[in-house]
Amino acid sequence: MRCRAQVLVGPTEFALREIDVPVPGRGELRLLVHACGVCGSDKFLAQICSPGTILGHEVVAEVEAVGEGVDGWQVGDRAIPLGEGLGMSELRGGYGEAMVIPADACVPVPARLPSASAVIAEPMGNGLHFVRRGRLRAGQRVAILGAGQIGLSMIWWARRLGAARIVATEPVAARAARARTLGADAVIDATREPDVPAAVFAALGGPPEIVLEATGRADVMTDAIQMAGQGGVVVLAGITPDAIQIQPLALCLKEVDLVFPIGTVRAEVEETLAALASGDLDARQFVTHRIGLDDLPAAIRSLGHPTDQVKVVVDYKLSA
Repeated sequence: MRCRAQVLVGPTEFALREIDVPVPGRGELRLLVHACGVCGSDKFLAQICSPGTILGHEVVAEVEAVGEGVDGWQVGDRAIPLGEGLGMSELRGGYGEAMVIPADACVPVPARLPSASAVIAEPMGNGLHFVRRGRLRAGQRVAILGAGQIGLSMIWWARRLGAARIVATEPVAARAARARTLGADAVIDATREPDVPAAVFAALGGPPEIVLEATGRADVMTDAIQMAGQGGVVVLAGITPDAIQIQPLALCLKEVDLVFPIGTVRAEVEETLAALASGDLDARQFVTHRIGLDDLPAAIRSLGHPTDQVKVVVDYKLSA
Protein backbone atom coordinates (compact mmCIF):
# COMPACT_ATOMS: atom_id res chain seq x y z
CA MET A 1 0.00 0.00 0.00
CA ARG A 2 1.03 3.63 -0.42
CA CYS A 3 0.64 6.37 2.13
CA ARG A 4 1.82 9.86 2.92
CA ALA A 5 4.65 10.63 5.33
CA GLN A 6 6.74 13.55 6.45
CA VAL A 7 10.21 12.32 5.52
CA LEU A 8 13.37 13.85 6.94
CA VAL A 9 15.49 15.20 4.07
CA GLY A 10 18.06 17.20 6.04
CA PRO A 11 18.65 18.59 9.52
CA THR A 12 15.18 19.73 10.70
CA GLU A 13 13.98 19.71 7.07
CA PHE A 14 11.04 17.59 5.95
CA ALA A 15 9.31 16.70 2.68
CA LEU A 16 5.76 15.36 2.42
CA ARG A 17 6.07 12.27 0.24
CA GLU A 18 4.22 9.14 -0.76
CA ILE A 19 5.93 5.95 0.42
CA ASP A 20 5.37 2.24 -0.09
CA VAL A 21 4.45 0.31 3.04
CA PRO A 22 5.05 -3.42 2.55
CA VAL A 23 2.77 -6.26 3.55
CA PRO A 24 3.54 -7.45 7.07
CA GLY A 25 6.00 -10.33 7.31
CA ARG A 26 5.91 -13.18 9.74
CA GLY A 27 5.30 -11.91 13.26
CA GLU A 28 4.45 -8.39 12.06
CA LEU A 29 1.46 -6.06 11.93
CA ARG A 30 0.69 -3.31 9.46
CA LEU A 31 -0.79 -0.35 11.29
CA LEU A 32 -2.78 2.67 10.18
CA VAL A 33 -1.77 5.57 12.39
CA HIS A 34 -4.64 7.39 14.08
CA ALA A 35 -2.52 10.00 15.87
CA CYS A 36 1.05 10.74 16.90
CA GLY A 37 2.27 13.10 19.58
CA VAL A 38 5.07 15.55 18.89
CA CYS A 39 7.88 14.92 21.39
CA GLY A 40 10.51 17.43 22.45
CA SER A 41 13.16 14.87 21.53
CA ASP A 42 11.99 15.03 17.90
CA LYS A 43 13.76 18.37 17.45
CA PHE A 44 17.03 16.74 18.52
CA LEU A 45 16.37 13.62 16.42
CA ALA A 46 15.55 15.79 13.40
CA GLN A 47 19.06 17.20 13.62
CA ILE A 48 20.94 13.89 13.85
CA CYS A 49 18.91 11.22 12.02
CA SER A 50 19.71 10.25 8.46
CA PRO A 51 17.74 11.54 5.46
CA GLY A 52 14.86 9.18 4.74
CA THR A 53 13.97 8.79 8.42
CA ILE A 54 10.33 9.02 9.47
CA LEU A 55 10.14 10.38 12.99
CA GLY A 56 7.30 10.03 15.49
CA HIS A 57 7.20 7.57 18.41
CA GLU A 58 4.13 8.61 20.44
CA VAL A 59 1.72 6.58 18.34
CA VAL A 60 -1.76 5.09 18.54
CA ALA A 61 -2.75 3.06 15.50
CA GLU A 62 -5.18 0.50 14.10
CA VAL A 63 -4.26 -2.96 12.84
CA GLU A 64 -4.85 -3.03 9.07
CA ALA A 65 -3.17 -6.36 8.24
CA VAL A 66 -1.78 -9.29 10.26
CA GLY A 67 1.29 -11.26 9.23
CA GLU A 68 1.74 -15.01 9.49
CA GLY A 69 2.39 -16.49 12.90
CA VAL A 70 0.76 -13.63 14.81
CA ASP A 71 -1.60 -14.59 17.64
CA GLY A 72 -3.82 -12.30 19.68
CA TRP A 73 -4.25 -9.55 17.10
CA GLN A 74 -7.07 -8.98 14.61
CA VAL A 75 -7.77 -6.39 11.94
CA GLY A 76 -9.43 -3.41 13.63
CA ASP A 77 -7.65 -3.79 16.97
CA ARG A 78 -5.77 -0.73 18.16
CA ALA A 79 -2.21 -0.65 19.43
CA ILE A 80 0.49 1.48 21.01
CA PRO A 81 3.68 0.46 19.15
CA LEU A 82 6.93 0.54 21.09
CA GLY A 83 10.38 -0.83 20.51
CA GLU A 84 13.81 0.01 19.20
CA GLY A 85 13.83 1.97 15.96
CA LEU A 86 10.32 3.40 16.28
CA GLY A 87 10.44 6.98 15.07
CA MET A 88 14.06 6.63 13.95
CA SER A 89 13.83 4.50 10.79
CA GLU A 90 12.51 4.66 7.25
CA LEU A 91 9.27 2.71 7.70
CA ARG A 92 8.51 2.89 11.42
CA GLY A 93 7.47 6.38 12.34
CA GLY A 94 4.23 8.00 13.42
CA TYR A 95 4.68 10.92 11.02
CA GLY A 96 3.62 8.53 8.30
CA GLU A 97 0.08 7.28 7.78
CA ALA A 98 1.05 3.60 8.08
CA MET A 99 3.89 1.37 9.31
CA VAL A 100 4.92 -2.25 9.70
CA ILE A 101 6.13 -3.31 13.14
CA PRO A 102 6.65 -6.54 15.11
CA ALA A 103 3.48 -7.63 16.84
CA ASP A 104 5.32 -8.29 20.08
CA ALA A 105 6.32 -4.60 20.19
CA CYS A 106 2.67 -3.51 20.38
CA VAL A 107 0.52 -2.88 23.46
CA PRO A 108 -3.27 -3.34 23.07
CA VAL A 109 -5.50 -0.30 23.57
CA PRO A 110 -8.63 -0.92 25.68
CA ALA A 111 -11.71 -1.01 23.47
CA ARG A 112 -13.50 1.71 25.45
CA LEU A 113 -10.59 4.17 25.26
CA PRO A 114 -10.68 6.63 22.34
CA SER A 115 -7.53 7.01 20.26
CA ALA A 116 -7.64 10.74 21.00
CA SER A 117 -6.84 9.84 24.62
CA ALA A 118 -4.66 6.77 24.06
CA VAL A 119 -2.15 8.86 22.09
CA ILE A 120 -0.64 10.14 25.35
CA ALA A 121 0.03 6.63 26.71
CA GLU A 122 3.68 6.58 25.63
CA PRO A 123 4.67 10.08 26.83
CA MET A 124 2.76 9.64 30.10
CA GLY A 125 4.49 6.28 30.48
CA ASN A 126 7.76 8.20 30.21
CA GLY A 127 6.70 10.44 33.08
CA LEU A 128 5.92 7.38 35.19
CA HIS A 129 9.27 5.83 34.28
CA PHE A 130 11.21 8.94 35.24
CA VAL A 131 9.44 9.26 38.61
CA ARG A 132 10.04 5.58 39.34
CA ARG A 133 13.72 5.95 38.39
CA GLY A 134 13.84 8.61 41.10
CA ARG A 135 12.81 5.90 43.59
CA LEU A 136 10.00 8.08 44.94
CA ARG A 137 8.68 7.05 48.34
CA ALA A 138 5.48 8.35 49.89
CA GLY A 139 6.07 11.48 51.93
CA GLN A 140 9.10 12.80 50.03
CA ARG A 141 9.76 16.33 48.78
CA VAL A 142 10.03 16.59 44.99
CA ALA A 143 11.31 19.38 42.73
CA ILE A 144 10.37 19.23 39.03
CA LEU A 145 12.26 21.61 36.76
CA GLY A 146 10.16 22.48 33.72
CA ALA A 147 6.41 22.05 33.23
CA GLY A 148 6.14 21.07 29.60
CA GLN A 149 4.50 17.75 28.76
CA ILE A 150 7.13 15.59 30.49
CA GLY A 151 7.33 17.83 33.54
CA LEU A 152 3.55 17.89 33.85
CA SER A 153 3.36 14.12 33.48
CA MET A 154 5.90 13.73 36.28
CA ILE A 155 3.85 16.09 38.46
CA TRP A 156 0.75 13.95 37.89
CA TRP A 157 2.54 10.68 38.67
CA ALA A 158 4.49 12.06 41.63
CA ARG A 159 1.24 13.24 43.22
CA ARG A 160 -0.46 9.91 42.46
CA LEU A 161 2.47 7.95 43.92
CA GLY A 162 2.49 9.81 47.21
CA ALA A 163 4.85 12.78 47.11
CA ALA A 164 4.30 14.94 50.20
CA ARG A 165 5.08 18.23 48.49
CA ILE A 166 5.84 19.09 44.86
CA VAL A 167 7.41 22.32 43.63
CA ALA A 168 7.84 22.97 39.90
CA THR A 169 9.65 25.64 37.94
CA GLU A 170 8.02 27.11 34.83
CA PRO A 171 8.10 30.62 33.27
CA VAL A 172 5.00 30.29 31.04
CA ALA A 173 1.85 31.30 32.94
CA ALA A 174 -0.47 28.84 31.16
CA ARG A 175 1.82 25.91 31.90
CA ALA A 176 2.34 27.06 35.48
CA ALA A 177 -1.42 27.12 36.01
CA ARG A 178 -1.70 23.63 34.53
CA ALA A 179 1.07 22.41 36.84
CA ARG A 180 -0.92 23.59 39.86
CA THR A 181 -4.05 21.89 38.57
CA LEU A 182 -2.18 18.61 38.12
CA GLY A 183 -0.74 18.58 41.63
CA ALA A 184 2.12 21.05 42.12
CA ASP A 185 1.92 22.78 45.50
CA ALA A 186 3.89 25.75 44.18
CA VAL A 187 5.31 26.88 40.84
CA ILE A 188 8.35 29.15 40.61
CA ASP A 189 9.27 31.31 37.64
CA ALA A 190 13.01 30.65 37.53
CA THR A 191 13.55 33.61 35.18
CA ARG A 192 12.47 35.96 37.98
CA GLU A 193 14.36 34.34 40.86
CA PRO A 194 17.96 35.38 41.61
CA ASP A 195 18.47 32.18 43.63
CA VAL A 196 16.33 29.34 42.27
CA PRO A 197 17.55 26.62 44.69
CA ALA A 198 16.77 28.87 47.67
CA ALA A 199 13.29 29.55 46.31
CA VAL A 200 12.68 25.84 45.76
CA PHE A 201 13.91 24.97 49.27
CA ALA A 202 11.64 27.62 50.80
CA ALA A 203 8.60 26.38 48.86
CA LEU A 204 9.32 22.74 49.72
CA GLY A 205 10.17 23.33 53.37
CA GLY A 206 13.66 21.90 52.85
CA PRO A 207 15.94 20.57 50.12
CA PRO A 208 14.30 18.19 47.64
CA GLU A 209 14.83 14.48 48.14
CA ILE A 210 14.16 13.96 44.43
CA VAL A 211 14.93 16.41 41.62
CA LEU A 212 13.38 15.68 38.23
CA GLU A 213 14.78 17.76 35.34
CA ALA A 214 12.51 18.09 32.31
CA THR A 215 13.86 20.95 30.19
CA GLY A 216 16.74 19.38 28.27
CA ARG A 217 18.89 22.44 29.02
CA ALA A 218 22.43 21.97 30.27
CA ASP A 219 22.25 24.95 32.65
CA VAL A 220 19.08 23.62 34.26
CA MET A 221 20.66 20.17 34.57
CA THR A 222 23.54 21.78 36.45
CA ASP A 223 21.06 23.50 38.78
CA ALA A 224 19.25 20.20 39.32
CA ILE A 225 22.46 18.45 40.37
CA GLN A 226 23.38 21.22 42.79
CA MET A 227 19.87 21.36 44.24
CA ALA A 228 19.62 17.80 45.55
CA GLY A 229 19.60 17.30 49.30
CA GLN A 230 21.54 14.75 51.37
CA GLY A 231 21.10 11.28 49.87
CA GLY A 232 18.99 12.76 47.09
CA VAL A 233 18.29 11.43 43.61
CA VAL A 234 18.57 13.59 40.49
CA VAL A 235 16.83 12.33 37.35
CA LEU A 236 17.96 14.10 34.17
CA ALA A 237 15.00 13.34 31.92
CA GLY A 238 15.72 16.07 29.36
CA ILE A 239 17.83 15.35 26.29
CA THR A 240 20.70 17.55 25.17
CA PRO A 241 23.94 17.04 23.23
CA ASP A 242 25.58 19.75 25.34
CA ALA A 243 28.09 18.95 28.07
CA ILE A 244 27.27 19.54 31.72
CA GLN A 245 29.69 20.18 34.57
CA ILE A 246 29.64 18.39 37.91
CA GLN A 247 31.69 18.68 41.09
CA PRO A 248 32.28 15.11 42.29
CA LEU A 249 33.39 16.19 45.78
CA ALA A 250 30.15 18.07 46.48
CA LEU A 251 28.08 15.16 45.20
CA CYS A 252 30.09 12.64 47.21
CA LEU A 253 29.63 14.63 50.41
CA LYS A 254 25.86 14.55 49.87
CA GLU A 255 25.86 11.01 48.42
CA VAL A 256 23.73 12.15 45.49
CA ASP A 257 22.65 9.65 42.83
CA LEU A 258 22.49 10.82 39.19
CA VAL A 259 20.07 8.97 36.92
CA PHE A 260 20.07 9.20 33.11
CA PRO A 261 16.84 7.52 31.90
CA ILE A 262 15.83 6.98 28.28
CA GLY A 263 12.13 6.09 28.19
CA THR A 264 9.22 3.95 29.21
CA VAL A 265 8.66 0.20 29.19
CA ARG A 266 5.66 -1.92 28.29
CA ALA A 267 4.33 -2.33 31.85
CA GLU A 268 4.32 1.45 32.37
CA VAL A 269 2.41 2.04 29.14
CA GLU A 270 -0.12 -0.59 30.24
CA GLU A 271 -0.44 1.16 33.63
CA THR A 272 -1.00 4.47 31.86
CA LEU A 273 -3.63 2.98 29.55
CA ALA A 274 -5.45 1.59 32.58
CA ALA A 275 -5.43 5.03 34.24
CA LEU A 276 -6.80 6.57 31.04
CA ALA A 277 -9.48 3.90 30.61
CA SER A 278 -10.64 4.27 34.23
CA GLY A 279 -10.95 8.04 33.92
CA ASP A 280 -8.33 8.72 36.60
CA LEU A 281 -6.13 10.31 33.94
CA ASP A 282 -7.70 12.81 31.52
CA ALA A 283 -5.80 13.31 28.26
CA ARG A 284 -7.46 16.69 27.81
CA GLN A 285 -5.29 18.00 30.64
CA PHE A 286 -2.23 17.46 28.43
CA VAL A 287 -3.26 17.69 24.76
CA THR A 288 -3.46 21.39 23.93
CA HIS A 289 -3.09 21.40 20.13
CA ARG A 290 -4.06 19.06 17.28
CA ILE A 291 -2.57 19.55 13.83
CA GLY A 292 -2.63 17.90 10.42
CA LEU A 293 0.35 16.12 8.89
CA ASP A 294 1.07 19.13 6.67
CA ASP A 295 1.72 21.23 9.78
CA LEU A 296 4.28 18.86 11.31
CA PRO A 297 7.52 20.62 10.17
CA ALA A 298 6.47 23.92 11.72
CA ALA A 299 5.53 22.15 14.94
CA ILE A 300 8.98 20.53 15.13
CA ARG A 301 10.73 23.85 14.54
CA SER A 302 8.70 25.51 17.31
CA LEU A 303 9.90 23.04 19.94
CA GLY A 304 12.11 24.52 22.64
CA HIS A 305 10.51 27.96 22.52
CA PRO A 306 8.40 28.99 25.54
CA THR A 307 4.72 28.77 24.56
CA ASP A 308 1.43 27.67 26.08
CA GLN A 309 1.69 24.36 24.19
CA VAL A 310 1.90 21.18 26.21
CA LYS A 311 1.22 18.21 23.95
CA VAL A 312 0.84 18.80 20.21
CA VAL A 313 -0.70 15.83 18.38
CA VAL A 314 -0.69 15.03 14.67
CA ASP A 315 -4.29 13.91 14.16
CA TYR A 316 -4.78 12.05 10.90
CA LYS A 317 -8.45 12.97 10.87
CA LEU A 318 -7.24 16.53 10.26
CA SER A 319 -4.88 15.52 7.43
CA ALA A 320 -5.97 15.87 3.82
